Amino acid sequence: MEGCTLFQIRHGRESTSSCKLLRRVRYGVQPVTDFAFATCLPGMESALKLDVGRARPDLRFAYSRPGLVTFKSVDAIAVDDAPGSVFARVWGRSIGPARSPEDAVHQLALVGADRLHVYPRDPESVTDLAPWHAALGVGLPGVAAGPATDGELVADVIVSASADEPAWLGLHRQDANHVAAPGALIAVDVPADAPSRAYAKIEEAIAWAGLPVRTGDVALEIGAAPGGAVMALAKRGVEVFGVDTGELAPNVRAMKGVHHLPIKVGALRWEQLPKRVDWLLVDVNLAPQVALHEVGRLMPKLAPTLVGAVFTLKLNDVSFVAELPVLAQRIAGFGFQSVRMRHLPSNRKEVCAVAMMRQRA
Repeated sequence: MEGCTLFQIRHGRESTSSCKLLRRVRYGVQPVTDFAFATCLPGMESALKLDVGRARPDLRFAYSRPGLVTFKSVDAIAVDDAPGSVFARVWGRSIGPARSPEDAVHQLALVGADRLHVYPRDPESVTDLAPWHAALGVGLPGVAAGPATDGELVADVIVSASADEPAWLGLHRQDANHVAAPGALIAVDVPADAPSRAYAKIEEAIAWAGLPVRTGDVALEIGAAPGGAVMALAKRGVEVFGVDTGELAPNVRAMKGVHHLPIKVGALRWEQLPKRVDWLLVDVNLAPQVALHEVGRLMPKLAPTLVGAVFTLKLNDVSFVAELPVLAQRIAGFGFQSVRMRHLPSNRKEVCAVAMMRQRA
């Protein structure tokens, strides 16, 4: 039992039955309660809780603030615990509140973190991170900030915009389930003349999923107006066919390689599609089941050349959260080899699903 360290006890690294027994006997805790934390878009806490309840019945809701939810478990939460929801931006083992930057230094001094991520709980609110960066930079020498690399132990410091609320501390192990950037906030340089948020959404999807989009590719976007995603792809040298009864913005319509098909997706015929489509984008204001029905009608024509697809699934009702596994199966049924879902930083009441048909060398 002597091999069970304080760090192991506090941070879920016990790996032997003797260490677990020590937790129960020496500290009189039966059962042991541990906590996971998740950050999310403020306003999506209910969706996050529903999704965790479906995917992780071992967890119970514990605490919530806008953009932050914690869950309790009778089992230890490891720092490499897999995210329990597609709505979680960052997921990890919860340490708890820090009332001041100095308190955060005190609590994090013994955890042995390789990387420090300090970020706002609500990225769209004005949050003063400077005091936290300053104190932690001095108090945790040698722990670098910036994007994490695989295998690093990341200390998360989640700061409220209100000085009356504490920051929240947590830990996670950087891996394929976590975005490397602090707060999972994928940096996208959106041009001032981008006509819609879709520019950021497609760039975030490409970055998160590592999509091999190449100059000379051909993309078909269903629900293209006013053209944010069309602009982003055209800037990458992709030829884009946009399907939408709405107009594309004039600056997008004038870009090289942009084509507008001003018709409803339900009226789109196979012969109107380009001979080759490498990428399919779907972002329409339809219920996900309806949108996927229309996609299914086109898939026999698209599948032979398709590399991958990016679906933006609208969640106008929180009850749709329970349907996410069914929607993923429906997409996989089109012949895709893999389907991944995530609530991206620029998503609102919607989820991004990236599906790959084939691998590129």
